[in-house]
Amino acid sequence: MSNAASRRGWFKPQLLIEIPAVVVTFVMMVHITANALLRTFKNEPLPNTLEITQYWYLPIIAFLGFIAAQARGQHIAADLIYERFPEVTKRYVLAVLSVLAAVVCLGFAWYGWGEAVHAREIGKTAGVSDVVAWPPYFLVPLAFGVLVVQFLYSAGHTLIKGDHSHVVTDPDDVLLLEELDEMAAHDEAHDRPTDKDKEVSR
Repeated sequence: MSNAASRRGWFKPQLLIEIPAVVVTFVMMVHITANALLRTFKNEPLPNTLEITQYWYLPIIAFLGFIAAQARGQHIAADLIYERFPEVTKRYVLAVLSVLAAVVCLGFAWYGWGEAVHAREIGKTAGVSDVVAWPPYFLVPLAFGVLVVQFLYSAGHTLIKGDHSHVVTDPDDVLLLEELDEMAAHDEAHDRPTDKDKEVSR
């Protein structure tokens, strides 16, 4: 397999979202653990740990998680009625629901932008502490703005190609489908004739 094919196998756009979320989660774990140990054994907890966790770590992890879950098709889906629709109908139902979800997310993004601007103007801090808390407010319009694009893309993709296979309710099924896609991509790259094979055939 060529280097280009290998890069396509491991690099996915959602990694640009998931890796920062994992890093922030790890930093939060270390921070909270250090705070607990210092408070228990030295009676000197790290200052403002609760405020930093509440106003910085958790919003970053949550909103990045929203985007990553939509990219992977891992949001919770109640398909009790959806699965009973004919295959032709599913395409339009999914497209309409995606557009409605985009409209709702647009409303959240609009409202969140106003709140973020207000928080910046008043220099909002975390509770009674002096920890700056207004920058994470801009994650709300940013995350929901990205979700608007994702839902509209999903609606368009569904109408054009009629692909509804990405609606999966079981996370284990998602992982299985991803493994099958990777295996298919690997087999396709492996079966593709190389330059040497072309020279031999000539």
